[in-house]
Amino acid sequence: MADEPAINANFESFYAKRAGARTYPTEFVVRIFLAQYPGLRFAKPAPGARILDVAFGDGRNTGFLCEQGFDVAGIEITQGIVDQTTARLASHGLKADLRVGRNTSIPFPDASFDVILACACCYYCDEGETMQDNLREYARVLKPGGTLIASVADRASYIFQGAEPLPDGSCRIAQDHYGNRVGYRLHGFADRAGLEAYFSPAFQDFSFGHASNDYFGIGEKLFWIVCRRT
Repeated sequence: MADEPAINANFESFYAKRAGARTYPTEFVVRIFLAQYPGLRFAKPAPGARILDVAFGDGRNTGFLCEQGFDVAGIEITQGIVDQTTARLASHGLKADLRVGRNTSIPFPDASFDVILACACCYYCDEGETMQDNLREYARVLKPGGTLIASVADRASYIFQGAEPLPDGSCRIAQDHYGNRVGYRLHGFADRAGLEAYFSPAFQDFSFGHASNDYFGIGEKLFWIVCRRT
């Protein structure tokens, strides 16, 4: 079983080491919001659209979303991370409504958001909960027809090496290059068909992308998914 307080503390310490440093948005996020592709069905929201950045970390995507003129909120797992990133945004003249929350406990009312960005986080599962629980909570706070933008782990990614498969489809992580996720449960997918079937109870109109990167010995593989709340 995961030692969640220790994992929370590890992540807070991890982000604290970047205090004061300039951060840069994730490439797939920039591409989705600023570029156009034949297989991507996503109309960029108008300025003022309400967007939730789930697991914002050091705020690299939060700041980017603020700079696009959106009304940005976000959640993270500790108050320490919230405070660090609030201060970083303020140092660049930016502001977002950042709060403590988790994938299955988002502290906002029903139908609050036009868009949810879940960058490398929707597949993290707390003990006693599943990724389906995460998706139901996302659907709860999205407006009808609202858009979910997410990156989702490919089961062939490095993070699943030696991991223990569990009955709900998640895996308990055995090794982590960054030292933050050992013992935690992550849910991965083998193909787009499996992704669409898993998301379909709450979402529709899917666009998919895929990344396979070798970061000098770290083989990271991710699916990108854009879909709308049913």
